[in-house]
Amino acid sequence: MKTNNGKCFKSLKYPGLLLAALLYSQTSYAAVLEEIIVTAEKRTQNTQDVPLAVTTISGDKLSAAGITSLGDVALKTPNLTFTEFNIGEPQLFLRGVGSTADSAGADPTVSLFIDEVYIGRSGSGSADIYDLDRIEILRGPQGTLYGRNVTGGAISMYTRKPTDEFSGKASVTMGNYGLKMIRGAVNGAINDSVNGKLTFSSRSTSGYAENINNGQELDDVDNLSIRGQLLFNPSDATEVLLSSDYSKDKPNGECRDLTKLDRDTDKGTPEQHAYLTQMIIDEGTDDPRKCGQSVVQHSNKTVFGLSMRVEHDFEAMQLTSITAYREADYDWSHELGGMDAPPGLLGVVDNEGEESDQISQEFRLSNTTDNIHWVAGVYGIQENIDRFANVPIQFAAGVIAPVSVLLDRSWLQKAKNTSKAVFGQITFAVIDKLNLTLGGRQTWDNKDMDQSYNSSPTNIVYDLKGLNDSWSAFTGRVTLDYAIDDDKMLYATWSEGYKSGMFLSQSTDAGGAAGTLEPELATNIELGARTEWLDNRVRLNITYFDMEVTDLQLFRLVDHALVSENASIESSGTEVEFAFAVTDNFTLSGTHSTLDAKFVGGTFDANVVPRSPENKYTFEAEYFTDFASGGELRLRAGASHSDNFYTEATNLDVAYHDNYTKIDASAKYTDSTGAYTVELWGKNLSDELITRHAIVSSYGGSVELYAPPRTVGLTFSAAF
Repeated sequence: MKTNNGKCFKSLKYPGLLLAALLYSQTSYAAVLEEIIVTAEKRTQNTQDVPLAVTTISGDKLSAAGITSLGDVALKTPNLTFTEFNIGEPQLFLRGVGSTADSAGADPTVSLFIDEVYIGRSGSGSADIYDLDRIEILRGPQGTLYGRNVTGGAISMYTRKPTDEFSGKASVTMGNYGLKMIRGAVNGAINDSVNGKLTFSSRSTSGYAENINNGQELDDVDNLSIRGQLLFNPSDATEVLLSSDYSKDKPNGECRDLTKLDRDTDKGTPEQHAYLTQMIIDEGTDDPRKCGQSVVQHSNKTVFGLSMRVEHDFEAMQLTSITAYREADYDWSHELGGMDAPPGLLGVVDNEGEESDQISQEFRLSNTTDNIHWVAGVYGIQENIDRFANVPIQFAAGVIAPVSVLLDRSWLQKAKNTSKAVFGQITFAVIDKLNLTLGGRQTWDNKDMDQSYNSSPTNIVYDLKGLNDSWSAFTGRVTLDYAIDDDKMLYATWSEGYKSGMFLSQSTDAGGAAGTLEPELATNIELGARTEWLDNRVRLNITYFDMEVTDLQLFRLVDHALVSENASIESSGTEVEFAFAVTDNFTLSGTHSTLDAKFVGGTFDANVVPRSPENKYTFEAEYFTDFASGGELRLRAGASHSDNFYTEATNLDVAYHDNYTKIDASAKYTDSTGAYTVELWGKNLSDELITRHAIVSSYGGSVELYAPPRTVGLTFSAAF
């Protein structure tokens, strides 16, 4: 582990990984763990030197583990969960803190950054994960260096920069459910001062599910992602990186399974039971991956981004400027309730979409010496969002009238969200081996909103123009870290996070549409240990946290209405990450997290916070061997487990979901030149039915969306 004159920026390790690891023979081995470099604190550091709860997945690990989405990342990260209701509204939860709000005037609670560019709309950052240098997941509020909308944490993706050495790679994957994936990248010098890189990914599957009414395949994948970069070096002191990315998704959409209806009790309605009975008659089985609604679904999403990063070394300090523009356009038409009306009491179709663009600018000055590191900066962003929602509800005869009634409801929102901030952080040695970090950020937010609503046949209409509200907050951080030795560091931190207030969406009355929810404020106390043992063959990182979040912004279904409200929670737990190089060619690694997240006061007092499993763990083993011919075989197997959890703040029985364990494995052969590989892989090998999203139905039961079933495939890769 790197040190700074034996004083600053070291890391801790605490004994206790596996008792077996600590009792293992002290005999010297060549096997050591890979050093992981991060920029979580806006400077280059070994991850073991960072006094933060940060999980880092390197690009090589992303590729080896077959990670292609944020859902895969969540499985590998302590206390991180991911749910996706549709193509435009992915939802991330860290330590029980997350948001389901979809308003044009709302923001994420766990934010995504791509090459340090903040992604304002949650649906705009879901390009295929390919050819990344690393992903850093910072758990807990990051209100100083990362700013607003990080009350739960931040996820930072870093792409690989172009180099002057010509290289290329390509891969083709085929698998069950019609999986076809083609990926490639080419990199090299364009001239003496300019390097370039182009990456490409195309991934598609047929549906994991089927609509038996109209034959449409559902839960399919259709993604195209392209990224181009130019790296300029006009002088030894200056570097300019231009980046552009584009992605297009066109899946049909999700199968929504109406379930948790007990036919022997009064749960659910006779109409729902009749529907499920008919499904069984039609299919011969109550298959959760068979849907039977009449709606022909569709989804479309296009995302585009440009950024310019300038770094200049003034010797006494370094300047970083990040200028970025992003836009997104997505829409979908989905059946929501799991059944038509009739036979159900009501059938709901969700037609929604939005167009958004954002422009942002950050300037930072920083410097690092043996005993001090500081960074100071300013940040600004403006977002423009046009959002629509059309949700027709078909009521069966006898529900609200003697005959069938169609209630057609439509909302339009036009928002301009502006945020400005100044921030700074300094780390310095108080005494030998003891460092103090002080940080603060002042943020000013302003939101302008136009809201309109109309419904038929009720003829309820409002048209509100020029709505405006503003919020501001100061968030701080205080951290002490103590280097026991070069391989072991302890730290304690107090930090805050803030998310601006929001205008409500899908309100059916003008008073509600004109109102706002209060900002979220988070306070976090954290104790951590970053340690390595046995000559860097064992890595063990342990974190304890205790968080309070006031005015968490909730968005949920109550009967037939969508309701926005504030609530407060308390969240505490532990997070453990370990890696053990058992021999030169055999490595074990894993994570374990505990979480106790409860509501405090209000409607849900003492209820468990949604998507907060009490325990979550991963375990992975990797073994490789060399052949006499010079080839290499690498075997990998891993398990990801989540305890049971609730999907709604009400904690109703119907919102309870059982624990699950997902098992993945792969075998990869690389030829003697290292240029060609063939890999056989499988995911969810035990074919667990894993709920990735659920809504409690207004008339009983749970409308559920499921993660992919067992998938297997073969990947051929070449590098040149």
